[in-house]
Amino acid sequence: MYSDIEITPKDEEEFIENVAQKIHEYELDTAAILLLESSKPLVWVGGEMGRFFISPFAPIISEKWGITSEKFFQVFEKRENIEKLLKRLEQLTQEEDDKAREAKRSAKEKKEAERKAAEAEGWEQPQAEKTGLRKRLHI
Repeated sequence: MYSDIEITPKDEEEFIENVAQKIHEYELDTAAILLLESSKPLVWVGGEMGRFFISPFAPIISEKWGITSEKFFQVFEKRENIEKLLKRLEQLTQEEDDKAREAKRSAKEKKEAERKAAEAEGWEQPQAEKTGLRKRLHI
């Protein structure tokens, strides 16, 4: 139907980035990585099946959807693009983990600095109330 559509490397990178961002936005990184790794050998077959089952209905919605779906199939039926998507998902996950780790570390440092400042002023830190077994055993 849309056999004359050509995909540039820039278009491929845009598709890969958009898909990676959307997967990361919905926090489906782990599930997507697992699915993509396990189905990587069958990406070409999946692309052909998508063309067979989805492409006839995409132009009904709009011509733009038909062209976009064909570009999508062309991009993701290549194993190297699946590998690029996997690497990008791993990068996004690592960046988020690094940010969370940094935020946790800075919060811990701030709390420690507040505790030291309170000790320097002679304030005693209140003890946490004992609950449960600790309360009964007087630990």
